Amino acid sequence: MSIDMASVLEIGNRMVGYCRKGEHETAIRELYADDARHVEAMEMGGMPRVTEGKSALLDMLREWEAMHECHDGDLKGPYPHGENRFAVWMSVDLTPHQGPMAGQRHVMEEVCLYTVENGRITLAEFFWDPTGYGA
Repeated sequence: MSIDMASVLEIGNRMVGYCRKGEHETAIRELYADDARHVEAMEMGGMPRVTEGKSALLDMLREWEAMHECHDGDLKGPYPHGENRFAVWMSVDLTPHQGPMAGQRHVMEEVCLYTVENGRITLAEFFWDPTGYGA
């Protein structure tokens, strides 16, 4: 099945636009498939490595937002990859409220590779260096 790269990039641009405005919940509600999955580099701070389903993703987002104070952020992309994927580079200046980095302001960078099927994000894979997080 061939996917229209323009459609995939439109989803990527909408994703980046929502995130730049801090509208992460809107991004999940509007752009993600009901059975979408997030796969992190590793389990961290009691949050699972894999989260499945739009409802669980929304719960995870709310939990992450409650556990961190975000001071600033930046995104670059989307960068297309093949017919149905795009990547986004993200940077967030944050202070965790708990865990091994609690109270320590730092900048976290990550790359996320999104897979799009049937006009919705079905998979988001996060790549980041966990060595500075007490891993």
